[in-house]
Amino acid sequence: MLKTIGFAIICLLIFGRCAQQVSPTGGKKDTIPPNLLQSIPLNKTLNFKENRLELFFDEYVIVDNITQKLIITPEADNPYTYKLNGKSVILNFKKQFQDSTTYTLNFGDAIKDFAERNPVKNLKMVFSTGGTLDSGRVYGTLKDVQTNKPLFDALVGLYNLSDTLNVAKQKPYYFSRTDSSGIFSIENVQIRPYRLIAIDDKNRNMLYNPKDERIGFLEKAVNAGADSLNYTLMMALSDNTPLKIQRTLPKVNNYGVVFSKPIEDVQVNFISQDSLPYLIENGTQIKFFNVQPHADTTVVKLSATDSLGTTTDFEQKIAFLPPRGKDRQKDPFTISSKPEQNKPLAQAFTYRMIFNKPIGKIDDSKIELITDSLTHETLSNIKYKWNNTRTEVTVNAQSFAKDTIKWEIPKGSIISIEGDTLARTLIKHPVINDEDYGVLRGSVMNPDTGVQYIVQLLDEQYKVVDQHIGLTYNFIHIPQGKYFLRAIVDVNKNGRWDTGQIEKSQQPEAIIYLPEKLLIKSNFELNDINLTALNPQ
Repeated sequence: MLKTIGFAIICLLIFGRCAQQVSPTGGKKDTIPPNLLQSIPLNKTLNFKENRLELFFDEYVIVDNITQKLIITPEADNPYTYKLNGKSVILNFKKQFQDSTTYTLNFGDAIKDFAERNPVKNLKMVFSTGGTLDSGRVYGTLKDVQTNKPLFDALVGLYNLSDTLNVAKQKPYYFSRTDSSGIFSIENVQIRPYRLIAIDDKNRNMLYNPKDERIGFLEKAVNAGADSLNYTLMMALSDNTPLKIQRTLPKVNNYGVVFSKPIEDVQVNFISQDSLPYLIENGTQIKFFNVQPHADTTVVKLSATDSLGTTTDFEQKIAFLPPRGKDRQKDPFTISSKPEQNKPLAQAFTYRMIFNKPIGKIDDSKIELITDSLTHETLSNIKYKWNNTRTEVTVNAQSFAKDTIKWEIPKGSIISIEGDTLARTLIKHPVINDEDYGVLRGSVMNPDTGVQYIVQLLDEQYKVVDQHIGLTYNFIHIPQGKYFLRAIVDVNKNGRWDTGQIEKSQQPEAIIYLPEKLLIKSNFELNDINLTALNPQ
């Protein structure tokens, strides 16, 4: 009897588990998004005076990050809460909307069906608290000036005209975000003049952060609704924050001065009679070296220039830490090269040797350029030039090697200002075989005679491979691959691209792009690949 009862209990447990409900499998996947059946108020309602909105759908829905995705224009400064009620979504605003104003609520993909998370498409509500709907519209395209690529999810805003407009502190009155093609459209706006400005808005606070957000703008006001122009805005980084000394790094052997942003150049003047060797490191730091004898404190004046060409002066006291032991521990002394080791070199080449410390002494009669087992030429017989901090030497040389070009640097031939030397160093480069590379030639057509053009060849990651200043270019020794071609319109003829400054209504220097990507093949020449400069000033 007990065995029978026990067997029955086991069967109940087993079959009870088998009877558990599970989600059905198979069948056709639901790909149809929810459909809006009705809204309160109705779309394009006039004289709306309430602070509660409700949307009704034909199936159960969920709300996904609505506080980030719902765009309300003009900027209402009216906090709200939402409630999900099965097939409807309710928005309760803290206060009534401003009188005689047309509001647009664009939900993006904030509302989705319950089962498959299909978002409602093109869900937008428009209503007016006055007797008419505003009909103004501003639309266009947003691109990155450096790559010519469209920008997705950037904020494009219409700002009220003001002499004190500061997009780092003021939000736009109307705004929209770009789609994957960089297209924006700001609709149902009051027909009057505005400033049109776009920002990356990475943190979605609707304020411009110049440290790491791009900006694009038009110098002149746009008149919404007065015309149907398709505006194009070019975006660029433009860090206009004041240059500051962010921190100092005192050590026994050196003293670092770190700036708040990258610098293009720095002039160093020692106020006292002392002077110290120094170098610029990583584009943001200047490092002074502790070379005896010198006073306990050295005063220096720094004139640093940032990427916008703004120069700021600083007076800085340099004081090294006292040594802790008998012998000071030095950073290793290193060398690098451009091109890097094992990168191919042409027989006639320009070459850079870069050191991590200023050089105190060099015996150029011991450093050799080796082109074969019999041909050794010393650096003393080759044209070379130091930079002003003696941390980089540029060599112009001719080799007759068939396979490999070598630099041999014996131990003791290069001594840093700290008195240490490189170990014996051998740097090797294969010789370029012309048949393994392509050639690209062309011109800038329809040029503006008042400016200078910098033609650049870029790889697929938009890294500059080669450049030429002038109206014609001839790029040789190009590895097989795909490339972009562009020309910088160098208005101020300083040999580089300059970004814009919104506070000065100054646009970034224009860049002309060849529309299609180029395929460069080995042992093949592309000729007459021309860039056309439009509308010269």
